[in-house]
Amino acid sequence: MAIYRYKAYDSTGKLQIGNLYVSDQEEALAFLTRNNLTPIEVKILPKNFLIDLYIKFFSRINYSSKLYIIRSLYLILKSGLTLDKGLAFLMKEAKGGVKDFLFYLNYNLQRGEPLHQTFSFFPHVFTQVEIETIKAGEVSGNLVNNLERLAESLERQREIRNEIISNLIYPSIVLFLAFGVLVLLVVFVLPKINVLLTQLTTKPPFFTRILIGVSNFVNNNLSLVTSFFLILLVILIILISLKSTRQRIINFLMKAPFFSKLYMALGLSESFFILRSLLAAGLNLTQALKLTAQATFHPFLRQAFYNIENQIRTGKNFGEAVSLQEKIPVFVSSILSVASEAGFLEETLKVLEHFYMEEFRTRVRNFLNLLQPMLLIFVGVLVGFVAVAVLVPIYQQVSQQLQLEGRGQIPGQIR
Repeated sequence: MAIYRYKAYDSTGKLQIGNLYVSDQEEALAFLTRNNLTPIEVKILPKNFLIDLYIKFFSRINYSSKLYIIRSLYLILKSGLTLDKGLAFLMKEAKGGVKDFLFYLNYNLQRGEPLHQTFSFFPHVFTQVEIETIKAGEVSGNLVNNLERLAESLERQREIRNEIISNLIYPSIVLFLAFGVLVLLVVFVLPKINVLLTQLTTKPPFFTRILIGVSNFVNNNLSLVTSFFLILLVILIILISLKSTRQRIINFLMKAPFFSKLYMALGLSESFFILRSLLAAGLNLTQALKLTAQATFHPFLRQAFYNIENQIRTGKNFGEAVSLQEKIPVFVSSILSVASEAGFLEETLKVLEHFYMEEFRTRVRNFLNLLQPMLLIFVGVLVGFVAVAVLVPIYQQVSQQLQLEGRGQIPGQIR
């Protein structure tokens, strides 16, 4: 599917610019005309690195936009409007990647394609679980409820992200201010008092020598040090933006003593939520287990759900398959076994989901409550180091001066 860049006037005379995912230029012109747009320019975008970069950054669909799309489709169908009329309203106000997606969705619907087909064209935006949930809703005639569950799922994930980010704001500000104070001291303050410190004593203390050495090196090579930190910052941003790097970081944290339990609690909560949502959407147990395994970020739980699916296919019941997984806690497997036999699996998954989500939040709060005083101690040590390095030479010089003048006991001296 090619990407065509178009410029067209709408019925009010306003210029509209965007991208169309169509097979050829004639299709693009016909689609624009059908949607009451007067095209003035339609050209194909070449496939190269720069165009891909442009599409990724300027026509991307972020998390909030994805939630907006799902929520809007749900409201359109819930209100009784047809999708084509509802999309006509949405396309007037949409911008960027959301507008491109809605145009492509409308294009596919006009060709008679199912709704999930458009979502599957954007695998970098919509997960396989979300696509299968929409597909299951279309097949079963329960699309409105499935879209509502998807919107609730996205709202829940955004709530978790916002909670973590809000809790990290204070530590980030403290670290930023500590770094800023350090830069001000080294670059602006210390060069002015270095001469005084070196004149006060010929043998400055160890801490003072370190401070003077760092200050002299930074100021003598300021452009080099600045360039080094800028290059390092760019490299870190690039590495963090890579999916493989983020996965390595997550894998490392999953093996750390504290973070392993944190990630396990979050992984269990997310997995139970996904499994419950898929079962409620009308998928059978084996399909739901397979999609849950694909969507779960925790590698141990991913393998556990794959194992459960395979063992159910070989003839074991759900309770037996869950009890064989070492990574799933024993009491959880026992509860799920009883619930599956009694026919209350979805309700039990909901209870376990909330239980582990609360455990995750409690662990995060405890960690951040511990982190904040640790950061304050770090800033205090930094300030104390600078104070000692500056004040000790002054104190030594005053002490020597008092001894030479014979003014009696020196402050702090024992008779």
